[in-house]
Amino acid sequence: MSDETDSGRAQMRPVFTCVICGCTYLPPKTMHYPQLGTDASPLHCSTPQCRSACAALPRSLRTAMAAMAWDRARPWMEQEPSTLPERARRRTRGRTRPRSARSKLG
Repeated sequence: MSDETDSGRAQMRPVFTCVICGCTYLPPKTMHYPQLGTDASPLHCSTPQCRSACAALPRSLRTAMAAMAWDRARPWMEQEPSTLPERARRRTRGRTRPRSARSKLG
């Protein structure tokens, strides 16, 4: 167990998709929700409806689906936050005043 806390965006990655409701969720890197006192699942989000619906699935199906989810998520879970793709930055500065000949601003 690491000394890092599970709060903050640095430990979160949008890597899993809930098989029940289809939402993409951000589990902590430690796969434990300290506020809820439960472990995160690679199959379902933390809502009670999704947890109970996933529990109704056969164990063999849950095991196979969890293995596939971990295979897809492993590259993202192993990356450091600084190596994750960033949003493109704007290369030019926006205009601060109108440039027409009829402008009263200059």
